Formats: sequence, structure tokens, C-alpha cells
Amino acid sequence: MADAQDPWKILLVDRRPESLVHLDGQFGSEAVIEVAGDGEQAVAAVERLMPDLVLVDVATPDLDGYEICRTIKNNPASRDIPIVLINQRANEDDEARGLMLGAIDYIARPLSSLIVYARILNHLTMARAVSELRRLASTDPLTGQFNRRHFTDLSGKELARMRRYHHAVSCLILDIDHFKRVNDVYGHDVGDEAIIATSRTARKALRTEDIFARIGGEEFVALLPMTALQGAYIVAERVRNAISEIVIDTRSGPLSFTASIGLVEVADGESLEQALKRSDIALYEAKHAGRNRVVMGDMPAGQWNGAKEGAGAGEAHR
Repeated sequence: MADAQDPWKILLVDRRPESLVHLDGQFGSEAVIEVAGDGEQAVAAVERLMPDLVLVDVATPDLDGYEICRTIKNNPASRDIPIVLINQRANEDDEARGLMLGAIDYIARPLSSLIVYARILNHLTMARAVSELRRLASTDPLTGQFNRRHFTDLSGKELARMRRYHHAVSCLILDIDHFKRVNDVYGHDVGDEAIIATSRTARKALRTEDIFARIGGEEFVALLPMTALQGAYIVAERVRNAISEIVIDTRSGPLSFTASIGLVEVADGESLEQALKRSDIALYEAKHAGRNRVVMGDMPAGQWNGAKEGAGAGEAHR
């Protein structure tokens, strides 16, 4: 059942919506049902509403139900939305066509209100379960941030996009300083609080477009699209400074800590793994130089591209 505070969103695409108006009564507060009378309205409503399920009459004006299904499934943002097709008839060819286009179900008229409700409810419940599984598979259970695998997937796509349009992109690795001491002195529960506080603070200090993840222990990583090294250094310093202002109340008194950051600009032709390795080397240098600082890593030989001009700011923190 859907949460009362989080009702399902159902889009009904039907030139005769009165034929399914009883669905409002069936779902009650479990669902919010919006109606679109033709294909153009349907496509616009999907983009605006991002419904949990779309119920489409095949005989919809302008775009028929099959074309609406095709359009929704061809859009990466909406392709996972379950679609149920309704038709006046249900021969094998029609049903096969709808299912091959990506519809999850095919219902023939005349409609039984009880059967329609039960089938839609089953699809909604399954879709929500699948969505939760995807969320769990892509996030770190302690912090709720992306995990390493999802970061790698998203960053690979972003790097490809940046290269296609010849835009700069940078990445950083962040590590809490003296974290073993935090665990030894304050206990692992407080250590977990420090990791959670760091993740929230760093995510807030980063920009919306930045891809951020926990990659293990007290270590985090971020990819910064559309950002050359000098601009990335400003972002990294903002993150570092915000973390240094964290205060956690413990039984042993207030706990403050710092973080070190290794930062690089991704070079032309460089893989994500290679860029992360250079970031890790820069992070090691930051730790070796006294911690609580951002160190910018060197570009591969012959690919500096003017990034060294920003090194002066980094040197001030070494």
C-alpha cells in the first residue's frame, strides 16, 4: 500500500476518462490521478509529472496508445515508468505489439473495475519495490550518498559527455584526517557520526551538478563537470573549510576534525581510473604535507593545458 503522505501518481490517457473515473474511488487517498485527453497532452504530462504508472487507451487522438508508449519508453527519464494499455479489442497481434513496445500489461474492454484496480495495484507495488532495490544498489547504506559502483557508472557517462563537447572536468578525493584516532578515542559510533556529518557537509558545499560518493571507510570522491582545475580548487577549498567547522557533541566532549583533499583536472584521453589514481597521489601529498589542505595533482606530461597557473593557491596550503 502507498503511504498516505506519499500517494502514487497515475496518469490516465483516455478520450473517454469517465469510463475509468471510478478509479478515484477505488484508490482513495492512495493515489492522485491526472487525466490527459490526447497524446500530446499525455507526453507533456509525463515529462511534468513523472507518474508512477501510465494507463493509456490505445484509441487516443493524434498519437495512438502505441506511439505514446514508444515515446515514453524512448525517453531515458521516463522509460522505467510502467505503462498499461487499454483497447476495445484484444487479439494476439495487438497485445504483442503493445508488450513489445514496452507496456507492462494490456487490458481489453469491457473493463471490470475490480480487476483493473487489482492489476494496477500489483504493477505499482512491483514498480516501487524495483525502485527501492535500485536505490539500495546505488547508495551507501551509512550515508545515503552514491556508492563506488554508481559513481563509476555516472562519472563514465559524464566524462564521455564532457569530451564530446570539449569541456573541462575535474575530480577530487577527500579523506578525514586522523580518523583512526577518532574511532580509538570516541568509539566507532561517533566515527560513524563523523562520516555521516562529513558526507552531508561535503554534499551541501558541492554544486548540484557535481557527482559525489562514498568509496570506502572515511573516503569520498567527487566529479566536477564543466570545471577546470582553478575553479575546482575553489570548490574543494569550500568543502575542506566546511568540514573543518563540523562539531559533534560526544560524552567525551565536542569533536572537531579536518579533511585532506587531492584534486586533479582530467586530462584528454585519460580514464576515470587514471584520474582517480592521480587524485589519490595528490591526497597522499596533502596528508604528508600536514593534512587539512587541498593539493592539486600534476597533469600527465604534455597535457598541462595551463592548469599549472593555479598552483600558487595550492602551494599556500602545503
